[in-house]
Amino acid sequence: MRLYVMRHGPAEDRSATGRDADRMLTTEGRARVQEVALHLHRLRGTSAPLKILSSPLTRARQTAEIVAEVLGAAGVTGMGSSEPEHRAELALDADLDGNLRLVAEAASSGTDALLVGHAPSVDHLIRALAPGAGKNPPAAVAGGFCTAMVVALSPLDPPGQWRMTDVLDPRTFR
Repeated sequence: MRLYVMRHGPAEDRSATGRDADRMLTTEGRARVQEVALHLHRLRGTSAPLKILSSPLTRARQTAEIVAEVLGAAGVTGMGSSEPEHRAELALDADLDGNLRLVAEAASSGTDALLVGHAPSVDHLIRALAPGAGKNPPAAVAGGFCTAMVVALSPLDPPGQWRMTDVLDPRTFR
């Protein structure tokens, strides 16, 4: 089982409604998420199922939907018929304990999972799961999550501890 933690893609500065929760991905943001999803597919190197959980906010939902679409087109099992699941635990300013419970739930399923959330919650989650990441993180993570960044983690013994294995930083692509 591998865990992937992703920050939503680049979003508009202000929504038409004025509500932060309604901010949508920009055209550039959609393209960046598609590119990251292709890199994620190559990183995973498998067509095994991937459970996608996202914040219910528009920009995170759109990010999760794009990843599911790209992975489904790449032949990942279950992506064509499986919609991302929206979870309040991943909403803006999410509680770390709620995020950790969600990770434990995902890990207990044994299926790879992608969590799509917001800054600074995704950064706090990585530092809690992989404590060593806070002491000497890869340069990309040291400065915090950029939009559409993905951090891959593998479980360690004892359960609940994780090791950061990869970082997909869209600023480094090309």
